[in-house]
Amino acid sequence: MSLTDRLNEMGDLPDIPRAAYSNFGAREIRNEWIAAAEPEEQVAAMVVWFKARYQDPAHETPYMSSEGGYIWIHGGPYDASEEIQARFEEFVPFEVMEAAAEHVVGEDGIWEWAPTQLTYYDEEQDLIVEDKDLPLQKLQERLDGLLAVLELQGDAEAVDMARGLAYAGVISALETFLWETMAYWVGHDKQTVQNLISEHPDFKERNIKLGNIFELYESLGVQVKSHMQRLAWHRWDEAAKFIKHGLGIELPSFRIFEEPTKKRHDVIHRSGHDVDGNPIHITIEEVRALAGEVQRFAEELHRLIDQAKMPPEDRLEGDF
Repeated sequence: MSLTDRLNEMGDLPDIPRAAYSNFGAREIRNEWIAAAEPEEQVAAMVVWFKARYQDPAHETPYMSSEGGYIWIHGGPYDASEEIQARFEEFVPFEVMEAAAEHVVGEDGIWEWAPTQLTYYDEEQDLIVEDKDLPLQKLQERLDGLLAVLELQGDAEAVDMARGLAYAGVISALETFLWETMAYWVGHDKQTVQNLISEHPDFKERNIKLGNIFELYESLGVQVKSHMQRLAWHRWDEAAKFIKHGLGIELPSFRIFEEPTKKRHDVIHRSGHDVDGNPIHITIEEVRALAGEVQRFAEELHRLIDQAKMPPEDRLEGDF
């Protein structure tokens, strides 16, 4: 009897032990475990791995009949057999991988798959922040380093370029501060993750099959981290929405950074020229003024977060 026939006869795939995972939230399978497992267990593990990373495109992929079908804005379409082989071919026989691919296709009737949040998630690119005050401290260090660039002497053209790069770096420092701040709270505060899942449109409006609810629950933190890795933090409206929903605070206005962000775009992506090709000259005063605005904004945001996260019994009357 073939493996596929045995699986059909079994009905349900065997349960996978917790020891099979190197990262349970991300449904990442240990190579040593799957290499030594029985074929039925290998299939079950590969199905779990695949379904954590790929989904029916009907869930989140735009469909336009005038364009001939789905618009794969998040990547894809992905083929189950190709993706399973790319991950497991060093550890699992070909016929077992094919049985796993046949199972996911046969179970859902889907040949072309869209990515889930986990497909975007890269653990090596994750930010680990262990102290809530560290993002503000590191921001100050980065701003001090950028302001030190203003003291450089030399060729006038090189000095002008250095000022432009320092100006752009101030905006980048603010982006990093925002990401690091949210990385701390997502990593250390379950309520922040719960708020995002419950309130942020990118999470709360997803269609979820009831049968997947427990697997999704276990990976909520990873899905939020994946979202943060893909978030363009200099899109201030998106950053503000993410922070507001996660921490439940009203942020200071990002409006003062809209024009500097456009100028930063020209410095970085147009080699220091505007859309009409005119050179952009950044003064020392502009860099210092922008650094000051970023510092004040970050300190105010940090204060608001501390106030929101303060235990009620520790609040002063003026904190309400």
